[in-house]
Amino acid sequence: MDKRVVFKPTGSLANKDGISLPQPYLYPEGRFAGEPSARPGFWVCVRTRPRWEKKFAEWLIERRQTCFLPVFRHATCSGRKRRISLLPLFPGFVFVEGDRHKKDFAQTGCVAYVLRPQGASEAVQLDRELGDVWRGLTSGLYVSPVHNLASGERCRIMQGPLHGVEARFERCGREGRLILQVEMMGGGVAVEVPSNEVEVGP
Repeated sequence: MDKRVVFKPTGSLANKDGISLPQPYLYPEGRFAGEPSARPGFWVCVRTRPRWEKKFAEWLIERRQTCFLPVFRHATCSGRKRRISLLPLFPGFVFVEGDRHKKDFAQTGCVAYVLRPQGASEAVQLDRELGDVWRGLTSGLYVSPVHNLASGERCRIMQGPLHGVEARFERCGREGRLILQVEMMGGGVAVEVPSNEVEVGP
């Protein structure tokens, strides 16, 4: 799961008006809206068979079960035709809210195993980080995948659509990368912002 996503303020797939791009595999739609302290929850990471993430998320949504499959836009070109598709941010994983086990999804035939938070603090942390991922993906910024997730100092974004989000920082030339780590997954998302827009933590 050594994967992250970079959000950029410009790009061919960026929303021209800066309007938030919805996440179609989030149920209910407003699950992460509002202040984080008002919506703490217990999430599990469900590992699916390859390329079954969307089908599993749709199965959950049809049964009105709270879930989140983070996806980003990806463009491919074939001749003069351009195709835009939605790809899972964390391939093979779907987040489901509730104290769930593999047997709860047996009838789908696509679940390999379920990862559960270890303790209340990890559960709260995962809920907060999923909210941060949702904010990044719906910010209207251009998204592209990169690899080799790096760690760094803890910091906070002070400006822009992700104002107030805590992350890990790594310096890269004149730009800064803020990594919003989803630690249970071994991956996360990175936001490219000017270094003067971050506040380094203690």
